[in-house]
Amino acid sequence: MISMPEAIDMVLSRAPVLPVESVPFRDAIGRVLASDVFSPRPHPPFPASIMDGYAVRSVDCPGTLRVVGASRAGAPHDTHGSVESGTAVYITTGAPVPCWADAVVPVERIVTLKENTNVQIKVDASYKPGTNVRAVGSDIALHETLLFSGDVIGPHELGIAALAGIRNAETHASPRLAVLSTGDELVDPFSFGDVSGDDDENEPKRVASGSIYDANRHMLLAMAVEAGCVTTDLGIVKDDPLALACAIQNAVLTGADIIVASGGVSEGDKDYLKQVLLGEFSFDGQPDTVKGAIHFGRVLMKPGKPLTFGEIKTNTKTVLLFGLPGNPVSAAVTFALCVKPAVRRMSGYLNPHPPRIHAVLGHDIVLDHERPEYHRAVLHWPEGTVRDVQDKVDMTLGNCPYQVNLGTENLPTAISTGRQISSRLTSMKGAEVLLELPKGPGFCGKDTRVSALLIRGELGVSREMHMGRVRPVVTPAAAPTANHGVLGAAVAKTAGVTRNDSSCDSGKTRRRHGEKPKVITVVMHEMVPALNVDELLEESMIPDGERRVTDDGNDDGFAVLSAAIRVVAESNETSNSNIEGTWQVSQVFAESGTSASLATTIRHAACTSQIVLVAPSGPAGVSSQAAVVVGTDLGFPGLADRMRHGIEGVVSGDDKELNLKELADKHAGAGVGAGQVAGCVVLSVPPRNAYHAIKSGVQRMLVVPREKWEGLVL
Repeated sequence: MISMPEAIDMVLSRAPVLPVESVPFRDAIGRVLASDVFSPRPHPPFPASIMDGYAVRSVDCPGTLRVVGASRAGAPHDTHGSVESGTAVYITTGAPVPCWADAVVPVERIVTLKENTNVQIKVDASYKPGTNVRAVGSDIALHETLLFSGDVIGPHELGIAALAGIRNAETHASPRLAVLSTGDELVDPFSFGDVSGDDDENEPKRVASGSIYDANRHMLLAMAVEAGCVTTDLGIVKDDPLALACAIQNAVLTGADIIVASGGVSEGDKDYLKQVLLGEFSFDGQPDTVKGAIHFGRVLMKPGKPLTFGEIKTNTKTVLLFGLPGNPVSAAVTFALCVKPAVRRMSGYLNPHPPRIHAVLGHDIVLDHERPEYHRAVLHWPEGTVRDVQDKVDMTLGNCPYQVNLGTENLPTAISTGRQISSRLTSMKGAEVLLELPKGPGFCGKDTRVSALLIRGELGVSREMHMGRVRPVVTPAAAPTANHGVLGAAVAKTAGVTRNDSSCDSGKTRRRHGEKPKVITVVMHEMVPALNVDELLEESMIPDGERRVTDDGNDDGFAVLSAAIRVVAESNETSNSNIEGTWQVSQVFAESGTSASLATTIRHAACTSQIVLVAPSGPAGVSSQAAVVVGTDLGFPGLADRMRHGIEGVVSGDDKELNLKELADKHAGAGVGAGQVAGCVVLSVPPRNAYHAIKSGVQRMLVVPREKWEGLVL
């Protein structure tokens, strides 16, 4: 059994991008461009009036001008040669400006004078050349890139192409997807007549005892159309391996790129899909009529564990085959998570994954004990604004105020769609996201920050929002003896802090550099117990992006937290009374200890902090050190050296006198790195002697204004 991220990666590695074809732009809605689109001519192609008025020579204004004609959209003014000075032409919005005119006077800014049959206008103000005139190419320049390869064609893209006069689009072909349902119990709800033989053209079939309507096939066909596929309905296939092999073979012969079968993938005696795919059945005396390969047959997820993925190779191409579970919710979820990304990859999407956002839970959700869950939910946004979630719990340790900060973000609230059993299709009604929840035991409490995969109402088209995956805080099912707060009992015990529930703060986050609070945020990754040899071996088999940690544990993180609290407490005691406010320490968890995850968390923490300390991760702190490089935009010359100076006794000396860990520390720069992002100073802390490193690098900054920090180390 593999994880869902591994399953998606495997599917995408097997999904080829389809060939390029030229189609009329008006027929290409939903397709992905395979090449850039350039403007063959400028727009506007002539100087055009911005408003109704009179086209004039700017040098003639102010003055009294004689009206000699009119220029209207589609009927430009014909000058019949040169036009003498002191003349004007009535002009409408969008009409060509005569070649001799260089400005347009609004109609409401003139006074009309008549003398016999001659019409004159009086202009009281002066006008500069170009006033109220759209120049040639001011909207679209000649040969300008209008659309880019990878853009998805929508109504606005079609309008741009039409404006430029571009008729055809080079796009990737739309995948051809065939859908079938398996099961003797299934009845098509949209076919007419009674199963007993009494026909009624106005009523759907009444199901006999033991039968049910086939919901999956129609739902999956609609999802495929919505994803941009050309679909084929293969109907209902009875629980007969030869009939199933025949249906699959017909789909292959008729040009399907993807085959989606619903049902027949579990362990029942009538579940034949895997055997058929492996070529164990034939028909019409032809052996191995269908023969392919299975890449996985079970996935560690809820709902959808029986999800199966394989391939059927022909002389000309490879056809992807997905066996989705028969339960309708499982079928819908696995289509959204695996089939749709494959469709998007084949269609040419630059990022085929479903968009991921962050949300906070509107209520507690109990976790499944055995499998990670993709929980159906709707998003609620407060009227008039997005929600500003600020989960902070005040702590005290010695003389230092200490805040636990789980993140301050503008996030929606996720509300479950109700009972989540896989047969209850109504749990998909209105569902906008799939919440990515870890396996239990325990539960995720209200206001816990989670990641959510958008399955409806995607944000954007070709380049959607993709945020990092969140590993939510899990509350144990049995409450610990200590008061369980944001950090949890184990954290409170390690850090020696106490929770004060009455002092939670929820105010607007100050974003601008000059208004940032005096906060040091420690970036950590999830705490786990120390691993034994067997656990380490099991952890090594997990893909890097899914591991809980990448080093020996997270004890170093709490050492950094305690050291930061100690340094801040000392600085607050000795702080210059002219420096307003005292420093506080905050803490956030990254999804994992990888450099990419830590870098993402660094950028989030930098929005609400003046200093970010990254707890060590990886051998000798190399992952956390790399995260500073990835997660910052500027360096901070001299600061890393100053931190190393505080631990010279640890990293100096002859190599022969150092043990293996000390030697790694030394040659990895002690795991120390420094940089800046969003006006925030970011430092990776060494795996050992955190207090001395932080004190040497940071303490002097805490007692002087921010604008003087660079002068302390340069």
